Amino acid sequence: MPVKPLLKKQALWLLLPTLLWLGLFFCRKFWYQTWCAVDPSPCVESVIEPFDRVVFQYHSIFADFISNLLQNGVGVAMILFAWLLLRKWILFQGVLLYLVQVTLWNGALLEATRALVQRPRPLVFRSPLGDGAQIGQYTSFYSGHTSFVAMATFASFLWISRAYPRGPKRWIALSAFVLLTTITGILRILGGRHFPTDVLGAMLAGMLVALAGFAWARKYLPQPFNLDEARRSDAV
Repeated sequence: MPVKPLLKKQALWLLLPTLLWLGLFFCRKFWYQTWCAVDPSPCVESVIEPFDRVVFQYHSIFADFISNLLQNGVGVAMILFAWLLLRKWILFQGVLLYLVQVTLWNGALLEATRALVQRPRPLVFRSPLGDGAQIGQYTSFYSGHTSFVAMATFASFLWISRAYPRGPKRWIALSAFVLLTTITGILRILGGRHFPTDVLGAMLAGMLVALAGFAWARKYLPQPFNLDEARRSDAV
């Protein structure tokens, strides 16, 4: 399908999550409550479940820095590798649209969940009157870095499995999903930015967004016969 008709058909599903994501982000100050700064007594480490308390041992600036690099690198890589595999705009445009859509919906779902939950980050429990007075510290659940990497790598695995049902490509993509998502989640914990349950929730959310987007986008993603046609046209 030519790019303009494809974009026209999907414009609503690009615009809607964009507006939702941006609207929720810029309106944080209207409904986020810095409740730990008002009453610090509930914001102590002892109220956290034992499984999540492990994060209080860590506060690595290096791990936080690497997780930022990893998130950005995965974002670039998912687009670059798609182009390197397909090398034809007629095939690439559907994948690009799918990846953009799931990225926007992932951001919208993340921001909506954070607005509803408003879970304090681990740093708040160390300094309720300091970090606890900042709105941005009430966005612990769930991890945005981890959900993005999970979404990007799992979405890549899904479209690659559809386009290349045989051969090693899909298994390489699946391995990348498991490895990169796990590393990102661990780094967010080591950086003291998120509780383990924030990371696990993010992994699940990222996968679900990728799956939902894939179910919606199947009709315009490349399939083996599309690739065969492209090869034949190159041979002519």
